[in-house]
Amino acid sequence: MPRYLAGITGTMPDGSSNPISTAIRAGDFIFISGLIPKDEEGQIVKGDITHQAHAVMKRLQITVEKAGCRMDDIVKCTVWLTHSEDFTEFNRVYASYFEEPYPARSTLRVDLLVPGARIEIEAVCHKPRSRVYPHTYG
Repeated sequence: MPRYLAGITGTMPDGSSNPISTAIRAGDFIFISGLIPKDEEGQIVKGDITHQAHAVMKRLQITVEKAGCRMDDIVKCTVWLTHSEDFTEFNRVYASYFEEPYPARSTLRVDLLVPGARIEIEAVCHKPRSRVYPHTYG
């Protein structure tokens, strides 16, 4: 199945290129690579899970929109948390970005590769080409 770039390519917090596509379309699905809580300058957002969860969810929202989708097109998320005690607060923030029915989701406690990041999220959107919104890259 052919793949098409849907949005932007990835960069590391130090600004170097990352050999991934941030969003890629395959058929009627758009796959969003793992996003960490970075600010506009590409640096890890400092602070507790509330700050980092909002930062990563806003990045997800922007990435999804650049790929021609909306948050309600997300059908599955995978979330990695570095601290299991962050789950309740993360869940509260996460729920504020969606409406029911919520996407399917897996959440795991792991050690992340980027120092200072407490959370990472990836998503899968379902968006047939006939439903791509104008002025997007989908």
